[in-house]
Amino acid sequence: MAIELSDATIRKIVAGLITGGSNFAKSESEQQLRNTKSLLQHYRLLENHLNIEVPTVDDDVPLSKYEISLYSLLGYRVRSKEMMEFVNNILDRYRQLCVAGTYEDGRRYDVIKKLYLIDNALTRVQLADYYDVDEKTIRRDERKAIDDLSVMIFGIDALNDMSKTRRTAVHKSPK
Repeated sequence: MAIELSDATIRKIVAGLITGGSNFAKSESEQQLRNTKSLLQHYRLLENHLNIEVPTVDDDVPLSKYEISLYSLLGYRVRSKEMMEFVNNILDRYRQLCVAGTYEDGRRYDVIKKLYLIDNALTRVQLADYYDVDEKTIRRDERKAIDDLSVMIFGIDALNDMSKTRRTAVHKSPK
C-alpha cells in the first residue's frame, strides 16, 4: 500500500531528518568534549576520592553483603586511581608543552590550572583581571585548552568529534 505525499510534505520530512541527524551528531560530539570539561570540573573530588581511607576486608571470612559492597568500592577506587594517574600524566605533559610554547600557551595552561586543578579555584573574571584581558579571552583559552586536552586524552576520536561539531555549526541554515 503506497502513501501519496505532496512535495511540500516530503521536503518537511527530509528537512526534519537532516536537522534531527545533525542535532544528534552535534549532541553526541559535544558530549565527548564535555567529558573532558566534566573531568576537569570534578578533578579535585576525584583526587580526594583516592585519599579517603577504605575499610579492609578479611579474605578468609565468608563475604557478607556489606563486604561485597566494599569490594565493589575498591574496584571503583582502582579504576579511579588508574584514570587519575593517566590524567595527571596528561596534565603534566600539557603543562610542559604550554610552558615551552608562547606566552598565550602558558596562560592557557594556567587558566585550566587555576579554574579546575587548585584548591582555591579562581573565577573567569578573576583570571581576566589577573591577566589584564577580557573574560572572553579567558573563555577562549579555556575552550582551546579543553580541546587540546581532549585530543591528548581521547586521541583521534576527539579530533573527529571536534570536526563533526564544527561541520554542523558551519552548515546550519540561517533562520
